[in-house]
Amino acid sequence: MSKHLLLSIAFLQISTCNQAALSQSSSISTPEQQSSSTTSSSTTSKPLKGGVQKVDLSLEKLRDVGVDLKSALKATRSLYDEVTIQPVRIITQPNVVGNSGTIINIPIGTEPVGPPQPARKARVDLAIGGMKPVIDLLKKNADEFISGEKQLDFPEDVIEKLQPQLQEWVKTVNIIASDQSELEQITKAPPYNNGAIAQLTDSIEKNIKDLDKTRSAIYKVIRKEGKRISAHRAQNQ
Repeated sequence: MSKHLLLSIAFLQISTCNQAALSQSSSISTPEQQSSSTTSSSTTSKPLKGGVQKVDLSLEKLRDVGVDLKSALKATRSLYDEVTIQPVRIITQPNVVGNSGTIINIPIGTEPVGPPQPARKARVDLAIGGMKPVIDLLKKNADEFISGEKQLDFPEDVIEKLQPQLQEWVKTVNIIASDQSELEQITKAPPYNNGAIAQLTDSIEKNIKDLDKTRSAIYKVIRKEGKRISAHRAQNQ
């Protein structure tokens, strides 16, 4: 993979590129999303010859990415819960209390007594609306970096140092986008395949968590190299 592709892999403009559009399109509104949307206008890029843009990736923008991932994760968990709800009964155990020999039943657990209940369309649509805008922006911006339309404004050796994390990011984004595309197809209308939805949402949740770990690793590198990155940008202005 060339250095330009490695630059392109540096996705992390993602959902902070257009948070205002994300907040309007999402059906789930959380304080985290509202906080994230205020940073959209601060995303800047420098046009280069040939239409390539240099992207200034700051620690603040990386924190905003974390907020967006949490928002998508919340929606994913909501959908998983919706398709796995099923009736249960309480399991009790008799217990003798005091010298009188009084017996009371103490709850010790639950067990399912039937199949999962049909998922409610309103709840399914709400959850999909909460995760789709974030995932769409993840994929869109990663693709823009891979195509070479955008590049990170970092020194070459910093890009080399970030290479493993950047490759992992693109790989994970593609998995999430693929799962999301399949999920959209099977949640268009009831009746829903609860098992298939649960499997896909579980996969998306796992990969969003992995993505956030990668974000944290990149954050640490950029924080450590902050002075050199600032000097590099100042020199190229």
